[in-house]
Amino acid sequence: MLPTRLYLSPKGVDISSILFPLCDASVESSSHLFFSCPLVCQMRSKVSRWWELDDSVLHSYDEWLTWFNNIRLSKNLKIVFEGEWSDDNLGNLVRILKCFYLASGLKINLQKSQVLGVGVHRDVVNHGASLIGCDVMHTPFTYLGVTVGDHMTRNSAWASIIQKIQARLSKWKSKTLSVGGRLTLSKSVLGVAPLYTMSIYKAPKGVLHVMESIRSKFFNGDDPSKRKITWIAWEKVLASKKNGGLGVSSLHALNRALLLNWVWRFLSQDGSIWSRVINAIYGSSLASHSVKFSSPWCSILREVQVLSAKGFDFVSHCKKRVGNGHNIRFWLDTWLLDMPLSIRFPRMFALERVKQISVAAKWGASSFDASFRRRIQDGIERQQWMDLLSILYDLLLPSSSEATRWVKFIPIKINIFVWRVRLDRLPTRCNLLNRCVIMESSLCPLCGLVPEDSLHVFFGCDLAKTIFHRICHWWDLHWADVSSFA
Repeated sequence: MLPTRLYLSPKGVDISSILFPLCDASVESSSHLFFSCPLVCQMRSKVSRWWELDDSVLHSYDEWLTWFNNIRLSKNLKIVFEGEWSDDNLGNLVRILKCFYLASGLKINLQKSQVLGVGVHRDVVNHGASLIGCDVMHTPFTYLGVTVGDHMTRNSAWASIIQKIQARLSKWKSKTLSVGGRLTLSKSVLGVAPLYTMSIYKAPKGVLHVMESIRSKFFNGDDPSKRKITWIAWEKVLASKKNGGLGVSSLHALNRALLLNWVWRFLSQDGSIWSRVINAIYGSSLASHSVKFSSPWCSILREVQVLSAKGFDFVSHCKKRVGNGHNIRFWLDTWLLDMPLSIRFPRMFALERVKQISVAAKWGASSFDASFRRRIQDGIERQQWMDLLSILYDLLLPSSSEATRWVKFIPIKINIFVWRVRLDRLPTRCNLLNRCVIMESSLCPLCGLVPEDSLHVFFGCDLAKTIFHRICHWWDLHWADVSSFA
């Protein structure tokens, strides 16, 4: 807080006017005093030219204030300055840090700082570091939790990530938890993996195989000192519940989803800084971006091409989210269906006078056909017009029913056990014999008449029928002879 006229006026201080006396055209506030006043703008421009800086860095007060608050509250400060390597620029960098100290009171300790030269000879970097009194940074290093400068296509670069997963899924936790607890912990290990790293780099197949092997052994309760039968393949566990699995997300799918999320952000957030940087390097059109270079963005685009070769066009499934509708074209952007409305309704698009009309302009008109060049005729045009109106009216008045929710009183371990019964993956005598385990007999030890399999244990045995009959009598249910889950 500064004692500006706008700040002192509500405090009871007698002030003749809250206008800034130097320009007398705007209210004297902190934002106007440091960023909007013409005199300050002239001084800032002269200082920027003197130090050869970009004047637009301090143009937005809100962004600068947010950045300053993050700097003030952070404990480990890491700032990246980009520019041409020279002794003059290093001296200007030290002056900038000194001005930052005078303005904020936060002094930068150069002895704890490091300098890194990209494409600069090592002797030149050592000379520059000794000139400003700091250490030399070597690659690879970690910036914002992401490894920079390492060969992320090698398995050795992911060793720290594998160690984190092994520490979370330790041996003692496997012995003390039930199968439901192991399932929950196997899912939660996705939060241990550095999601930001996996969203930038494509994980090698060997690394994904090792991480999935760790989760699989933990879920099955394997002990390295003992041999244990794996009754269910890990691919079956990774399958969705609709396809008979447990709905555990695979690390391969997680890695690809995080990578493709950048493509969606590039298409939907075309005004962001990083999107403008990508446009400046590769071009404004996503189709014109080359994938021949070795960079994270090119590796992401190669994954898009792999999906396209398999018959899945990822870009066509990216929809823009409608805000106020001013930046989304009604006919040409994919915002309502899986394709632009101009492709879905070509006859309606041919009648449109303003091909680039926005959603807001279309919605603000007196009717949806107000911008058509003529009236709609009967036949195909009338049919497409009715189909378009039905979609738009569903968007305006969505048909929503009451949501119901299934309350699960059954523990997770019971659900997993029933799931194994339905898949016939229990250690019954028939299954053990199929896995070449030596058994005296495959008959049920209770009745001694029928081979012991999952259906006989739970539905065919006389003891199982007696238990079911008593449970039905206890719950006042009608007894029915059940032979299977179906």
